[in-house]
Amino acid sequence: MSAPTPPQDTLVLDPVAMHIVNRVAEGTVLEGSLNFKGGLLLQGTLRGEGEIAGRLVIWHTGQLQGRFRILGDLIVLGHLGGVTDDTDTTTAVECQGTVQVASTGVCTGSLSAARLRLYEGGVMQGPFRTLQRERLLPVLDTMA
Repeated sequence: MSAPTPPQDTLVLDPVAMHIVNRVAEGTVLEGSLNFKGGLLLQGTLRGEGEIAGRLVIWHTGQLQGRFRILGDLIVLGHLGGVTDDTDTTTAVECQGTVQVASTGVCTGSLSAARLRLYEGGVMQGPFRTLQRERLLPVLDTMA
């Protein structure tokens, strides 16, 4: 009698259901100061700096390098940072939502996020920092 197979974590992606309206196709390289509204499916390469308002999915063939702020969730199936075994000190990404690094995902850049989910086989080479919610304290008016 064989032992039961342990349950596997599954990551299901549907860009249409996720309301992702932008796409950088495989083989395409964009560089510079870039801003996207409505999320992004990254199948090519994106280098530079900017902001992505919505979810970012870095596909198996995708690579993100530079300084970016994600105003949603980040799903890494490809490369965040350089395609090396070393830490990429030029890549720093801040994610306001949850970062999910799939079994094929490799993060060599610096990553800050509210939450992190690392699937078995996913690689985290660069540093990770958890974003803390800012505590808003009332400002006392000492002049009153």
